[in-house]
Amino acid sequence: MSRQLAALVVLLVCGAAPHLEAQASVYGVLGIGFPGRPLSVRSRALGGAMGAVDAGSAVNPAAIALNPRLSVSGLSETTSRNYEARDVSVSGLSDTRFPFAMVSGPIQSSPISFGISYSLYAERSYDIETSGTVSIRGEEIGVSDRLKSDGGIADLRAAVAWYASARVQAGFGFHLLSGSTREELEREFDDPFYAPVSQRGDVDYAAWALSAGVVFTPASRLRLGLSARRDSKLSIDDALLPGLEVQLPWTVSASITAAPVRSVRWSVGGEWRSWSSARADIPETVALSVFDTWELNSGIEFGGPDVGSSFPLRIGFRYATLPFSPVDDQPREIDLAAGSGILFGGNRAFFEFAVERVLRDGGGASERAWQVSVGLTLRP
Repeated sequence: MSRQLAALVVLLVCGAAPHLEAQASVYGVLGIGFPGRPLSVRSRALGGAMGAVDAGSAVNPAAIALNPRLSVSGLSETTSRNYEARDVSVSGLSDTRFPFAMVSGPIQSSPISFGISYSLYAERSYDIETSGTVSIRGEEIGVSDRLKSDGGIADLRAAVAWYASARVQAGFGFHLLSGSTREELEREFDDPFYAPVSQRGDVDYAAWALSAGVVFTPASRLRLGLSARRDSKLSIDDALLPGLEVQLPWTVSASITAAPVRSVRWSVGGEWRSWSSARADIPETVALSVFDTWELNSGIEFGGPDVGSSFPLRIGFRYATLPFSPVDDQPREIDLAAGSGILFGGNRAFFEFAVERVLRDGGGASERAWQVSVGLTLRP
């Protein structure tokens, strides 16, 4: 984002109350956007708790070694939301996206598995309208401003994993981050003497990352996963501000899954990301607060294909903090999740869904959302 556009976004959010027709979260207006989650439908229904031990998610590259056969999966997510920011309340916002897809499986007659995945790294789609006055030659003139952004950043991962034994698996991943946004700025004056002005342009993003992880199964009903990821600087190709680079975070994720009885699995997880390292690269003229983020999750799964049940029941809880704010108050969110699924096609296909109630607060706004994720996994 150019310095001019970045400064204007902060002014719109912090100044006169904006009317925001956000396609994505209201919390995705600042920074590089709203962070995505590289999770399967199963992990989403469990609050993200088993992400680091889930072969169907792209959190821990070692976890793909747990997949016994080739699988192809993808999901769509539909969100409906409303928000309050200062004195403005907006409801009825909705969007549908395809935030995750994955192909993985073992390489025949070897202890090596592979995985190729696509996930949404950050979403930057919004439409802000605001009105106010500007002083021109000593005269106060009413203006209406509109700032639009459409696009985001995708994360493409190629990973390999080694099935060292039934107890230990290890993996390594290489990520390419790429994307673009279409930025539009329009200003209209109440006085017809002044002609409208507009500015349009594309902003391109590029970066890379490395990830590594292990999965350890010390007992038949206990599994632990740990992964770390290092992202490079994000190159932002903006004609108005060439050469801008922003440091992306370190990420450390962990999950523990235990089965107190065969048909019940309890998972807990956590994640830390060093987003605050980006602040040094953001122009000082932008009054933006950037925070490290923490995430804590817990979920319970009753039944499922792993224990011979065709109809699993999943419930989950997630607490997380968010990285970007126009003030010193760090935003936070609570997710309450549930989901299920059904096996069909001779156990070669699995349809799943997850429903999440999302409560976000802080940073001068609050947001309430329903998210419905629907996924399909095929195992030829």
